[in-house]
Amino acid sequence: MKELLIISLLGIAVLALDILKMRKMVMPVIVLGLLGLIGVSTADWGRNEVPFAAYGGMLTFDNTALAFTIIFALLGVFWIILAGDYYAASTSKRTDIFALVLFSMCGAVVLSAYTNLVMLFLGVEILSIPVYVLAASNRKNVLSNESGFKYFFLGSLASAVLLFGISLTYGAVGSFDLQSIQQHLEGGYYSPMLLMGTAMMLVGFTFKISVAPFHFWAPDVYQGAPTPITAYMATIVKGAAFAGMYKLFGSALQPLPTAYITAMVLMVALTLIVANLMALVQTNAKRMLAFSGISHAGFMLGFIIAASTTPPVYLMYYTLTYGVASMVAFFVVQQVAAIQADDDSVDAFKGLIKRSPVMAVSMTIALLSMAGIPPLSGFLAKYYVITNMIAHEHMSLVIIMILTSAIGAVYYLKLIAHIFTPIENAGRIMISDSMRRTFIVLSLLTIVLFFAASLLEVI
Repeated sequence: MKELLIISLLGIAVLALDILKMRKMVMPVIVLGLLGLIGVSTADWGRNEVPFAAYGGMLTFDNTALAFTIIFALLGVFWIILAGDYYAASTSKRTDIFALVLFSMCGAVVLSAYTNLVMLFLGVEILSIPVYVLAASNRKNVLSNESGFKYFFLGSLASAVLLFGISLTYGAVGSFDLQSIQQHLEGGYYSPMLLMGTAMMLVGFTFKISVAPFHFWAPDVYQGAPTPITAYMATIVKGAAFAGMYKLFGSALQPLPTAYITAMVLMVALTLIVANLMALVQTNAKRMLAFSGISHAGFMLGFIIAASTTPPVYLMYYTLTYGVASMVAFFVVQQVAAIQADDDSVDAFKGLIKRSPVMAVSMTIALLSMAGIPPLSGFLAKYYVITNMIAHEHMSLVIIMILTSAIGAVYYLKLIAHIFTPIENAGRIMISDSMRRTFIVLSLLTIVLFFAASLLEVI
């Protein structure tokens, strides 16, 4: 419970600092608060705290919830530092944006710790509603307004489907509690009402994680939203949605009906094929990364398929490694576009190695990690998915994963080729010392996570 209180009070503190005209204190307070959240989560490891247990406690901060909270807080620290340059310190807009991000992260914590379908829905809405505002936060940009409207409309529709599914599940089981649902399914029998309810919840979640055929909103929303917000959506928001989905479909609803496994296998295959082929023809770097994110969502869905035998630590590893690489990629796009009149096309990256060596090397490492090239952590993240698919004898899906990863490497290498293409009279791109150091740390982290993967067995 302390974790949820810290992140909530941190958002309120940011708004208070704005009222008191102490805006320069906002970033240090947030960073220290998130580091404190990591420290508290580490201290609570193994305690399995159940807040308000006497009243039926609908949250459990077990090791899985605490690990996801640590990952979200760590990514949040990097996001705050990198976004600090984008949002001017002298304006109240920065405090509003940062406060909304922190309140959204409350939903991420709830999604990692819920043990009741009511808290699941609250977590999804707390996570999503601030992001609707954040996507449209650049009010003078038509694409940002369009992004916010599309995300709000389609997100509300997905939430309605999810809520309807929760209602049907309650009607079939007679309880919102995950443990009660799990006990009800011990024999593996799904009544028609429960089948319909869980199917609707699956549809609601697949929208949130943007896998085909419910991915159509993501490219437009990602491209139109301010780039720092896109980075937040692609990392923490997506990771939180997967944390919530794993807790429901990987635990409470086990064993899943064969039809659900088949449906998810088809969704993974369709997602990988559509996303990578679409990314291959993109000329806009931000939109290409959006389709790349959809492709990675397809890989991560593989952990849900194999959840009966796969511990959540591998999903956590993928969430962290993809989050780190994606954070670098989107913020490099933001810096390149900012210096070139909002041009975020692939051609805008020509000569980046001379214009900003740190950003060029960091972007290259991030793209190679997302492509799954060793010795970068993205390779092991994909390796864990593929080995689990082999263990579950989904060989056709394994072949699709390997082939689409090869296609993905093509468009990643195309962007890298532009980065190292020499151009005449290339002007320097200046970035702050804090951003430069953060890019270096994230790049090193991508390499360190590869060699630290062996520790997953002892977590």
